[in-house]
Amino acid sequence: MSVETVVVALAADGRGWIDGTELRASEPTLDGARGAAYAEVARIARQRRSPIRVQATDPDGTMWRFVVDEGGGVHEPHRASQLTVDPDAAEVPAEYRAAAAVVVAVIGAAGDHLAVQQARRLEEEILARYGAGHPYALRALELRAHAVYECGLPSIACELYIEAADGWRHLGSTAYWGAAQRAYAMWCRIGDEPSAGMTWLGEKLVGIMELGGTQPKAVQVVLDRIDKLRLGA
Repeated sequence: MSVETVVVALAADGRGWIDGTELRASEPTLDGARGAAYAEVARIARQRRSPIRVQATDPDGTMWRFVVDEGGGVHEPHRASQLTVDPDAAEVPAEYRAAAAVVVAVIGAAGDHLAVQQARRLEEEILARYGAGHPYALRALELRAHAVYECGLPSIACELYIEAADGWRHLGSTAYWGAAQRAYAMWCRIGDEPSAGMTWLGEKLVGIMELGGTQPKAVQVVLDRIDKLRLGA
């Protein structure tokens, strides 16, 4: 996957350009132009869902080369290829590996409710940096869903996996299927719960499964159970 490059030019009077298009800075100073250029490059990275290489030139002719990721992080140029090899975060990012390992270790050990708390804390940290819908955030959401299931709450886990599946679908990622399948597995593990809640959740599950493509057998299983719940209501 190639990495897009943008060219930034800055002037001493506070003007700035990205690929020839003039920027609008909040204040007519060099620092204002730098801030506007950075904000625009970060916006492009988020929109493309990919890191952006930057070649920036200061008014004195000094040239800077760096990479801006989707979360606004700035990296050395050699990191560009590393940031694109795993766009769906199938591997836990290095900066969150330790925290994720703690959640996994706590599940079934110190107490599953503590694992949910740790997973939520990690998710909030990622959301604050990258925003909802980012692959890192969706993986963190799925980790929390797993912790919730281990607490004996498959219905809540199902709802979280449905949310993750919808996020992956919006990104056009094949990770959608894994999340949708886990949501289905959670729904099949739900025991005795109020029929109204089960019906509502089943309908959400059918909707997300059908949006991603046909899974006729699994969808029919859910629809059959919904019919039985309605008849028994």
